[in-house]
Amino acid sequence: MSKQVNKTLIGAFILGAVVLAVTAVLILGSGRLLGRLEPYVMYFTGSVNGLRVGAPVKLKGVAIGTVTAINLVYNYQSGVFLNEVLFNVVAGSVKITGQENGGGPQKKRLTTESAVENMINNGLRAKLQLQSFVTGQLVVAFDFYPNSPIVLMNIESDIQELPTLPSDMEALAKTFDSLDFQAIADSITTVISSVEKLATSPQLQKILVAINDTLAVYHQLALDLDRQVAPISTELAATLADARQLIQSADGQIAPLATQIGGATADLRQTIATIDQGLQPVLDNAATATAAAKAAFEQAETMLTQLTSLSDEESTLVFELEDTLSEIRKAAGALAVLVDYLGRHPEALLRGRHEAVEER
Repeated sequence: MSKQVNKTLIGAFILGAVVLAVTAVLILGSGRLLGRLEPYVMYFTGSVNGLRVGAPVKLKGVAIGTVTAINLVYNYQSGVFLNEVLFNVVAGSVKITGQENGGGPQKKRLTTESAVENMINNGLRAKLQLQSFVTGQLVVAFDFYPNSPIVLMNIESDIQELPTLPSDMEALAKTFDSLDFQAIADSITTVISSVEKLATSPQLQKILVAINDTLAVYHQLALDLDRQVAPISTELAATLADARQLIQSADGQIAPLATQIGGATADLRQTIATIDQGLQPVLDNAATATAAAKAAFEQAETMLTQLTSLSDEESTLVFELEDTLSEIRKAAGALAVLVDYLGRHPEALLRGRHEAVEER
């Protein structure tokens, strides 16, 4: 005979299995098997409607923890309500580099806290963001806003506080609250009234008529100009063709003329070289004659001085010598003029002085 199954033992076994399963879900869901949890707190001045316990906490889009509690805090001195949000971050969710390792758990905790302080100074702030438009649930999103102020309430002394910023919807709501919609509506009404008065004013009708007449005149002017452009274009094309033909003819005549000018220039250069070669001895002889005349003049002047010192001033000899000296001076001057003239007109040796003067 078979032994009867103990129903109580079976029920206890099933109940123990359910308890173990629930415990495993709770432990795994809280992240205790993934590492040690770091608690943090933050305060929001606006509404947290849509934020639930268990909502994810994200840093630059990566989930690093979950919300563990949401409390309403009243500040008696300022009379302001604050929403206190506590959350846990699984240790190791954010890898910290650039600091020393080792030193035990206390050393690691101090290292984590210093890293968080560094991130706060660099602009780490928390905002509430909409997770789903359908459910309206919110998430806590951390990001870096370097130019934002650091606002800390310092209510919890044993939990590190992280600064927050108003959500985008809250900031937009504050912007709308600061707008004077009545003044905006009055301004719009005034503008519409002004436009309506302008549209129905007789002056505007006159202006539109004048504009229409002016456009008609310009249209007629454009038609007349279009009719005149075609003949002008034809004449301009013919003129350009004649100018092109003239340029081609001039090009054909310029080359021979340039050749003739080049030959004449070469002949003139050869003639000048020949004149220079024939004139150089004459100039040398003239210079020699000038030097000899100058020496004779100096000797005559010396002789006259000596005779003057030996004879009477009113004697006939002195008078004749002075007259002779004067003639010598005139001859030397004429010779100097001749040398200067030949230097400026060397062609006078070939063609004569009168022809040179006429060419001047």
